[in-house]
Order: sequence, then structure tokens, then C-alpha cells
Amino acid sequence: MASREFKAIFFDLDGTLVDIHGPLYSAARSALDELGHKPTLTQERYREALARDDVWLGVPDHIRPEYIKLAWAYFMAEIDKTERLEVLPHVSETLAELKRRGYATGVITSRPGNSQRLVEKLAMVGLATHLDHVVTQSTATMRALDKSASLKQTALKAATHPRACMYVGDEPRDIMAAINAGYGASVAVATGAASFNYLQNHPEYKPDHVIRSMGELIDLLDRLKEERAD
Repeated sequence: MASREFKAIFFDLDGTLVDIHGPLYSAARSALDELGHKPTLTQERYREALARDDVWLGVPDHIRPEYIKLAWAYFMAEIDKTERLEVLPHVSETLAELKRRGYATGVITSRPGNSQRLVEKLAMVGLATHLDHVVTQSTATMRALDKSASLKQTALKAATHPRACMYVGDEPRDIMAAINAGYGASVAVATGAASFNYLQNHPEYKPDHVIRSMGELIDLLDRLKEERAD
């Protein structure tokens, strides 16, 4: 895996390039309130749950299917009304360096709607110029959570074999999509809801590499190049 030559680096958006904790907390609280789950989710309880790798925030098994549908709908509403994206640390300089080195780049997100609107939001925070492709989903339903087809199609648009592509995301379903799309490598970054430990030890979808922030990505690529040279 590490010996492959990567030509394209594609990214998830929410939790990977831009912060989602505000919208995610609001969506989770609204969903739990609608389900009548007690006690009410506070920001402190939200942080504490994530710190102990409880990504379900204490939701019992029997209501998880309904909770995830509601939380997804509320989350989509939250991010849709957010006009200015909050870029995570090290993202802008990392994307700029990737372009300087000649990689094809892009965002492949679960967000539904017109990709041009997202391009405009990315332009507002200086990211659009570093991205060759911006891919959204055609539906706002739960099917949008599986980005496998979008990853395959974006590799084709970039005229790059999937094995020469790397996908960077912040949760196990991003790793699942990279595996399904036949990408050469998957990288999990612990800047979303999932912790470093949770990502590294996920029982079903294990990334090839886990980093703590986008500031580690260039060093990772350099290490992989050195291993290939050896």
C-alpha cells in the first residue's frame, strides 16, 4: 500500500476540512429532544461523551435508527444555514502545498445540493482555489452517507486510477467509501466527532493511516515517498 505513487488526494468536508462540532451538537440535541430522550444534551455532556468514544451520545440501541435519521436531517439543516465555513487548523496551507506539488485535489462530501453553492462558500474562506473538484450528493436522504460511487466517479473525472487516489476523512464511513471505491489509501483525521483511538481501532473499517490534524498529512506523504524509494 505504502509503495504506491499517489496522484490525487481527495477530502471529506465536514470534520475534515471544516469544523462541525457546533452544528453536530445542535443537531444531536434537537434529535434527542424530539425523541424525548433524557437528560437534555448539554455541551458539557456532548464533549464528555466524545472524550470516552461514545459517538452515540448515550442513545440506547433500540432508538438509534430513528435517532440517526433525525440527527442527519437536523445536521443538514444546520450546515445549510451556515454561510461561512469555519476552516480547521493547517487545512489552507496543506491544500496549497498539495497543489504546489502537483497533486489533483478535491472535496467529496455527503452534503446535498448544487456543488456551485458549496464552491462559493469554499471561495469565501480561500479554499476553492486549491481544489480541482467539488462533489456534493444529489439527494438529502440517508443514501448520501455512502459516498463510494462519488469517489469512483471523481477518480474518473481526474483521469486517475483509483489505486493512485487517497481519501482523507474523519469517520469510519469515509474509510468504507475509500475501500469500496478501490482507492490506494485511506487516511482518517481525528478532527471530527471520532477520536484518534476510535478511528485507529474501528472493528470494521480500518484506515491505512490515522493522523491527529491536517498538519500531519504532508509529512505522511513524504514518509510514503521515502518508503517507496527504499
